[in-house]
Parts: sequence; C-alpha cells; structure tokens
Amino acid sequence: MQKLKILSFLKKLTEQELYGFHKYLKQHHLREKNELRVYEYLLKYYPDFDQKEKLHSAFVYEKVFKTDFDKDPHAQKKMLNIAYVLSKWLKTYLVTSKALGDDALQQMIWLSILQERDLKDEFAKKATEFYTQIQSVPFKKTADALPVWVASYFHREHVSWEAPLKHAETIQHCTETMTACWDILRLKMACEMSMVQRITAESSTRKEVQAAELQMIGLYALKDIYETLWQLIDSGNDLYFTRLEAFLKQFGAYIDPGELNGIFQYAYYFTANQSRHKQEEVHYERTHRLNILALEHGVFLLDGYMPSSAFGNIVTIACLTKDYNWASRFIKDYNHVLQENQRDEAVLLAQAIVAFETNNYKGVIELLESVDFTNHLDMLRAKSLLLRSYYEFGAEQDVMLNTCASFENLLRRSSPQTEADKAMLAFVLTFRKIVTQKSGKELILNRIEKSTGIYSKKWLIEKMKHYKPEYAIRKVKSE
Repeated sequence: MQKLKILSFLKKLTEQELYGFHKYLKQHHLREKNELRVYEYLLKYYPDFDQKEKLHSAFVYEKVFKTDFDKDPHAQKKMLNIAYVLSKWLKTYLVTSKALGDDALQQMIWLSILQERDLKDEFAKKATEFYTQIQSVPFKKTADALPVWVASYFHREHVSWEAPLKHAETIQHCTETMTACWDILRLKMACEMSMVQRITAESSTRKEVQAAELQMIGLYALKDIYETLWQLIDSGNDLYFTRLEAFLKQFGAYIDPGELNGIFQYAYYFTANQSRHKQEEVHYERTHRLNILALEHGVFLLDGYMPSSAFGNIVTIACLTKDYNWASRFIKDYNHVLQENQRDEAVLLAQAIVAFETNNYKGVIELLESVDFTNHLDMLRAKSLLLRSYYEFGAEQDVMLNTCASFENLLRRSSPQTEADKAMLAFVLTFRKIVTQKSGKELILNRIEKSTGIYSKKWLIEKMKHYKPEYAIRKVKSE
C-alpha cells in the first residue's frame, strides 16, 4: 500500500488534518466500515509512513480483516478500491476545509454559485461586499492577484447588469484593476522565461500556438473572439464582423453557452446601435447572420425555452433582409422551443410579421384584429402591425382613429412606463396626425426626425413622402 496515492497524501498532512479527516469519516461515512478500519490502521503509524513492511497491502489486509491475503482472490482489488475511495474522500475533505478556512476563496465560490443560478439581488449584494472588503487588503504577492481579479470581475458584472452608463466609472476602475492583475502575472512569467532562455542560451523565437488540446482551443478561441469583438465595436469595420463570424462558426461549440450568450449580446448591441442610427440593410443582414449562428448554438434558449420576444425579433430581422422563406421555415421548425402557454400567440404574431413584410396587409388584419395578446411586448408589436396594415390597406379613418385611441389609453395606463411604451406612444401620436391630416407636413416630419425614440421611424418617414394636409387650417390671404 506504500506505493498508493493515499499514503503520499497522508505524508503531507499535519496532525490536525489527519485527525480532522478521521472525524470527517466518522461523521459522513460511518457505515463504510472497511474504509474506516483501514484508515484507523494507517493512523497508528503517523508520522512514520515509511515502514514498508507494515504498510504493504497484504500486511494491512491481514491485520485489518484477519484473513490470509493470498487465499482471498479479491483481496488485491478490495485494497485498491479502499485506497481509491479514501483518496477521493480525502480530496473532498481538503477542498472543503480549504474553502471554509479561506474567506476570500469561500466568497469566490459562493459568488460563482449565485451567478450560475441567476440570483441577481443576492449576487449584487455579495459582489459589492467582497469588492469593498478586498480593497482594504494590502496587495503583497503575486498570488494576491487572483482574489483581487475575481472581486473586480464579479463587481463589474453586477454593476453592468444594473445600469452600465450610471456605473461607467466603477466599470472602468474594475477593468483597469483586472488588467493590472493580469499584467503582474504576465510580466512575472516573462521574467521567468527570459531567465530560462538566458541560462539555456535558447533564442526567444516566437512560435505559433498550436491549440491541440480542448482547453487550449477554448482559451485561444475566447481570446481571439473578444479581441475581434472589441475591435469591431471600437472601429465599426466590417472586416472585424466577418472575422468574428468566422471565429464563432469555427469555435462556438467549444465555448460555454452562457459565455456565448454574452458574446452575442455584445455583437447584437453593435448591430442594433448601427441599425438605429443608419438603418442600412447591411446591419440587418449582420444581425440575421448572428441569429442563424446563435440558433445553432442554442443561445436564445432560457431554461430550455425561447422567449416569445426573441422569436418575434428573429422573424422581423429575417424579413428586413427579405429572407422570407427562411423566416417561414423558422416559424415552422422552431415553434416547439416556445413555452406552451405562449406558443399560439407568438406563432400568430410571427406569421403576421411575415405577412406585413410581404405586403399581405389584409392577411395581417385577419390574423390580429380579434386577438388580445397577453405578453406586453408582443401586444405592442401586434397593435403597431395592425395600425400600419389598416393604413396600407386603406381602411376607414374611423377604424384607424378608434384603434389609435384605445391603444393610446392602454399605453398611458401602463405602469411603470417602459422605453418600449414611450417609443410606441410617440408612434401612435404621430400616426394619428398622419391619419387626421390636420397638421403641416414639415411639422410632422420635424417631429419624427428629432425623436430619439419612436417606433417604426423609417416607415413613418416613408409614409410622409405622399402626405397631404387635407384638413389643415389655411391662412386667409389679406385683401
């Protein structure tokens, strides 16, 4: 038994740890008599675990089980299994003891658990406490970089959730701290490598990293992806989007889905921001390509289901790129990932989106006119589609104005009023002005163009090209 891993572990333990593990076994594995008896036999020889004869597997077996080792065909296997199980339990005991005895490590583990389970309020509270605590601890050695880095990382995560613009200074400070921690480790390693190269007289030629192992694939893939993503957001150069897309296609399968979700969110933020300001087809096309990639990697799924809002967004973007066949196939192939209580409404809305974008306005009216959507965002989108379809189809003015009035009342009663509600209310008020034809063209256009948040801005501007203020009050010329 002297050659087994359990003994090499035991030789490194303090007396307190040895007897602490004995107590742990009696508390958690009291029924495992064989393992307990063997460990109690080994304890007798502390601290001298080098007595080869008395620690030989055969000798231990005969002393503990009072049976001839050579006459039992299962004796060797039995001792190997006992040694393996004891090693596994000892590892658990040491890891648990280390965590419980190291406050910083314990907090790091607990924060990771809170983050994994999406317990945002508790995560925010504990992340702030850990960050505040770690700032008061002197930074004395390289190993201090890990807790400082982790505390900064978790604190940065939670303030980014809440209000990134409000906490921009904190986010910047955390980012700088994390960078400094990494630089310390990087520079220390650079010093070590420089010293080794001088001693061995090796040239410091740089070699291409070969990502042969699974871990290395993920490591260098993430590095390349984040570097490219940063360059894309910073420069807006289409070259970086193409490179990011290629990396995601090649390495997406090696990256954790939660991590991928964050990467896609950054990419979506860039494309959505570009779309809002420029409304060029290339930005819709980029988002559509991202959606296809994200679907392949299950990014949109939340607890196994896709939110109905995401389902509608995917269809809308596909239609804006005129990929109508793909949008129709998506509705058919992916409706099963919607929660059952949302499925019918989400599919109905998606079909209405395709109908509107293919100029089938009558079809939109037939699909949506008599439906009351339970999901608030889906309701907003459906009402907007219905109003625009009424206008395109040439519905009676009273029908459009009555729908506007009920929709406006609903939006004004909404509490709290979200940014989506405000954008939709601005759309409804502008739409009503277009329908009533009582305001001057320049007045309405100026209102649309100056509005920073208004739904269907591009569509409204398009309709204004043919707008005529039929019922506007005209100035009487003086005689």
